[in-house]
Amino acid sequence: MDTLLSMRVFARIVESGSLTRASELTGLTTPRVSALLRQLEQHLRCKLLNRTTRRVSLTEDGSAYYQRCVAVLGEIDDMEASLSRARSAPKGRLKVNLPAAMAKHVVIPALPDFVSKYPDISVELGVTDRQVDIVGEGVDCVVRVGELADSGMVARRIGSMATCTCAAPGYLETHGVPETIDDLAQHLAVHYILQDTGRPRGWEYMVDGKPCIVQMRGTIGVNDADAHVACALAGLGLVKTSVYLVQSALSSGELREVLQAFNVAPRPVSVIHPPNRNLPLKLKLFIEWLSALYAGIPALQGKRA
Repeated sequence: MDTLLSMRVFARIVESGSLTRASELTGLTTPRVSALLRQLEQHLRCKLLNRTTRRVSLTEDGSAYYQRCVAVLGEIDDMEASLSRARSAPKGRLKVNLPAAMAKHVVIPALPDFVSKYPDISVELGVTDRQVDIVGEGVDCVVRVGELADSGMVARRIGSMATCTCAAPGYLETHGVPETIDDLAQHLAVHYILQDTGRPRGWEYMVDGKPCIVQMRGTIGVNDADAHVACALAGLGLVKTSVYLVQSALSSGELREVLQAFNVAPRPVSVIHPPNRNLPLKLKLFIEWLSALYAGIPALQGKRA
């Protein structure tokens, strides 16, 4: 059995989600891909994938083996790159996941800089606010906002994100300006619907040094950050959102911030990737570029204009 080839095929199956797609990526026939997977499972004496007619999914053993495969294959790729002097021209595909608003407002506008520096690196952006399964979906790295659970992944903090409560002047003229947390009971919110739960996100504040979650009332809800801000600009109610998304509207007077004294501390922004002793060069370069990009944006370092 060609163990290295079987590992590469297994990794492509996991990352692409199907044997057919893996065969296209590796240039092997689908029966050959299936045979290599079967031989690998027999060699390891465990089931790596649950297979149906439509998709494949990792078993518990398969998830652990995939992480080790990625680490081993990454070391081999780095070794080969070093020997072939490919470090001066890194290449390969990167699968990256980002919150939608950050992708549209921060990363994509700056991406031409990365492409010009590393034209042989192919970047595939997954744009979603849900919590993706990094290993199960074959993602190289993700950007997440907030405190992180202990997932066994490697995390690097690249910034911090402040939030604020704001509304259009017309809304405040009609409904009044809230000056305390209790005043929020008399106001309407534009809800932000979490994609993972389908429920409105609670509004967090600091009251007398302690965190407080407020469940607002409102008739409008959206699951997109840009739409959330658009609702505020339309005068549909108060919103609680990230400062970097509304900074220009606050500066122009299109929106007004309220309850600033009750804001919580900025939330950490981190880039996360599977553990790998020798990080693939293409991923290392992207993380370094991303870190520098975020470092140059005050609103993504917990600062205000």
